[in-house]
Amino acid sequence: MKINSYAKINLSLDVVGVREDGYHNIDTVMNLVDLYDTIEIKPNLKNKLFLSSNNDKFPTDETNLIYKIFENLKKFRKINSGFDVYVDKKIPISAGLAGGSSNACEFLMAVDEILSLDLSQSEYKEICRLTGADTFYFTNKKCVRATGIGNEFERLSDFSGKKIIIVNNGSDISSKEVYDRLEPDNKGLDEVCDFLDRRDYENYYKIAFNTMEKVSEKIVEEIVEIKKQMVSLGADLSLMSGSGPTVFGIFEDEKKYENCYNELKDKYKYVFKTKTL
Repeated sequence: MKINSYAKINLSLDVVGVREDGYHNIDTVMNLVDLYDTIEIKPNLKNKLFLSSNNDKFPTDETNLIYKIFENLKKFRKINSGFDVYVDKKIPISAGLAGGSSNACEFLMAVDEILSLDLSQSEYKEICRLTGADTFYFTNKKCVRATGIGNEFERLSDFSGKKIIIVNNGSDISSKEVYDRLEPDNKGLDEVCDFLDRRDYENYYKIAFNTMEKVSEKIVEEIVEIKKQMVSLGADLSLMSGSGPTVFGIFEDEKKYENCYNELKDKYKYVFKTKTL
């Protein structure tokens, strides 16, 4: 079986507090973009999971979220098969685009189908919670406001078809380091979500924010410069996604969109011309 595993961007992101379990409560809007890894999954008779990839930075041991979600699945079902999993990576790793979470959730849904496990939505949610904070989003794949640890969803108006430029300079940022250094501000996204839900994009572009930028920009200073370049090239909004260092720009104007891509495509390690789904 071959499946696509899509990246997400955070259309806004706030961290509103620390939980007793060590996770942070967040308030964010997430949307898929048309940038994806391709995962090939083949059952094997060894009852083990074997991971491989075209990217040498891709972990193939128990630290990989595919491995973790497979182990967590076994807490809910008896599994009598192993799998050979090859991930053709196009989504940058440790980039704030949730490529690892997407890979894990898509693998879980594929195994459910292959083995006819008939997992319930509540089982999906718990397996994903045990695996990673934003993993469960990829069962949804819509424009949503996510609260809690990122697994409580409120559907917002469709945001598909928006022209997006994604830039990543190849640096890695540890989400844990950013969370550890961040001071939650409890502002929340009520106004942002209201504008998005009413499709008042002019006002959304004016107030959208990612509170994690203030930490990540100190770790990777080039984030600031990338955002400035996107705005100067006509982006209606430029924000960092997740904990970074990926920056995205949203463009209403087709010519500015194309020009931005052409101006930046040779300046940074990863530059993608894509759209929201």
